[in-house]
Amino acid sequence: MKRISAWKAVFARIVGALVVLLCVVVFMPSAHADEARIDITANPTELPEDGPVTFTFEIANYNADYPMTDVTITYNGTIYNVMQGQQIPPSGSARDITLTLNVTQSQLGKPITFLVSWNRNGEPVSQEAQITIAQAENPVITVTRTANKTNARPGEQVVITYTIKNTTKFDMTDIMLIDENISDLPIFEDETLRASRTTSYDFTYTMGDESVTSTPLVTYTVNGKTKTFSALDPLELTMVLVQLDFEVQAGTPTPSGVSFAIDVRNTGTQEIGDITVTDERANLVNDTPFSLAPGEDTTLSYLVVPLMTEPLRNVQFKLSGTDPFGEAYTLEPDDVYEVYPYVDASQISVTVRAETVTPWTAESGKVSARIIITNHSSVELTDITVIETTIGVIKNYETLPAGETSFDQDVVLGSPRNLSITVKGYDPTGTNRELASCVMPVAYGTEATAEAEITPPPSGGGLSIFDGISSGITKILIALGVLMVFSFVILIVLTAMERSRAPRWNDDDDDDVEEYFQEPPQKKEHVPYQSAPDPEEISYTKRMLAMKDEAQAGTVNSEPFRLPPPASPAERPRAVTAPVPLRPQEPPREPKPRADEVADRLVQTAHSRYTEAESRASYRPASDAVKPYEPHPKQTAQVAAPRVFDYKKQPKRQPLQKKTVTRVQRSIKFDTDDEEY
Repeated sequence: MKRISAWKAVFARIVGALVVLLCVVVFMPSAHADEARIDITANPTELPEDGPVTFTFEIANYNADYPMTDVTITYNGTIYNVMQGQQIPPSGSARDITLTLNVTQSQLGKPITFLVSWNRNGEPVSQEAQITIAQAENPVITVTRTANKTNARPGEQVVITYTIKNTTKFDMTDIMLIDENISDLPIFEDETLRASRTTSYDFTYTMGDESVTSTPLVTYTVNGKTKTFSALDPLELTMVLVQLDFEVQAGTPTPSGVSFAIDVRNTGTQEIGDITVTDERANLVNDTPFSLAPGEDTTLSYLVVPLMTEPLRNVQFKLSGTDPFGEAYTLEPDDVYEVYPYVDASQISVTVRAETVTPWTAESGKVSARIIITNHSSVELTDITVIETTIGVIKNYETLPAGETSFDQDVVLGSPRNLSITVKGYDPTGTNRELASCVMPVAYGTEATAEAEITPPPSGGGLSIFDGISSGITKILIALGVLMVFSFVILIVLTAMERSRAPRWNDDDDDDVEEYFQEPPQKKEHVPYQSAPDPEEISYTKRMLAMKDEAQAGTVNSEPFRLPPPASPAERPRAVTAPVPLRPQEPPREPKPRADEVADRLVQTAHSRYTEAESRASYRPASDAVKPYEPHPKQTAQVAAPRVFDYKKQPKRQPLQKKTVTRVQRSIKFDTDDEEY
């Protein structure tokens, strides 16, 4: 038992030694941490806020046996392969290993840890290194500007000096200064200003028509960030403009004179004092001088009283004053206002009359008139024109003197008419007035009347009547003629329209209708009727009855009958001119006529009342009403065509009775508005 316990103790010692050896092997990299040295530098070393920082690493290998391979640097979980497959030899070093990394605001003023890892003889080894980026003040650029003068007249030049200072520990690049009110282009750009340096720049500005305010804006880049600076006090460049607006409004003339309203306004940028206004005769409009600041205005009233001795006065005003620089300021507009004395209608009195000096005659064709103008006006009248309504201006005067003014004027007239004379002129106010007017009657002269009585009328008296018709009557006659022509044209059109609406006949229809409505010819000769029976007449009657039976498509008698024998030739009343033909043997029975053939015969019978043109009389045997066609087995056929004999006694014409006849008629169609027959 003691031996077993001893062996257990030995075994436990061996296991403990193995565990210690294993721990030494596992923690070998930590044991050799002093075999490398890592130095870190930063640019910049301080930041006012988050921004990029360039870190430079120097790694030294203290191991004299093995090189450092696969060197990497880890920052915020990101691994950077800085050696690119290179190695640090034993007892060697690597310098200028740079990384530009972004440092957050929370990392400023605190240690920033980097983990450097490498392989040594196949074993991974790592070591930490730290550096701190300090919190710096905000680097702000300083800009100032000055001007050699702040008041200038339009067109004058002002020199503005811009001064830029960098009082920080950081270099500033890409500096650009813009002053939009001074220049459309940047004052300067792409400038660099080192830490704790100052620079200045002069810019020449030409004053325009209004004041401006300098408000520069500066942009620059520091620590990789672009910043803007605009916290500057405004610098105003005032334009020196001494300017007054001067407006004059003239009133209408009144008995007391013409009133003027003068408006004065300061539209400049400087105050003007000691302002006085005078007229063209150096008379003061305002008794007390006054001043106007920029934007102020005032109104002055001035009354001009014209004199009758001067019909026209040209009024002109002038303004004088002093600007803030002690220089005289004058304003003298070119506007001239004409002022006339006040003229009332009662001050103008002019009359005109015209007298006949030589009357109008047909031989001369003119009349000589004397026109007398009387002027009783108390004012002067100028630019006088004497006008005849038809002829126009017949006389001109520059001025119309007081009293009477007369002149003779010959006026050529085609025929006597009244002369209308008008006198016009200008009064002292410049108004063109109608001063007076009159009418001078002109009649036929004595010689013209005598000639009219002696001269006989022309041979063509009818023409003189038409020559005396007035133009109004002529126009009426012309209008009546036009209306007559127009009415005739309308009549022709209506006639053509009526004919176009008439029924349209065919050639065949014309023949049928005329034949149907044609009256039977009148009997010119009457043959005395013989009471004795005539064999020829009996034969003719038989033939007529045969035709009737055929037309009616039926039988006349229900039972057969026999006719009496014909009379002997001696018993006849008169000789027969033509022999009576014997009745031929009855031919074989022909087929029954069709209904359409019977209808066609009826139509032909209705349209033709006589079978031949040479017939002079007609015979219509009385019979029963026409019955519809009914086939009959005993119907007799027509044996011969009927013949017509001349000079035979015919029965007296009897009035036709209305019978029911089945007839086929042709309808004649007309236009819509006509009836159908």
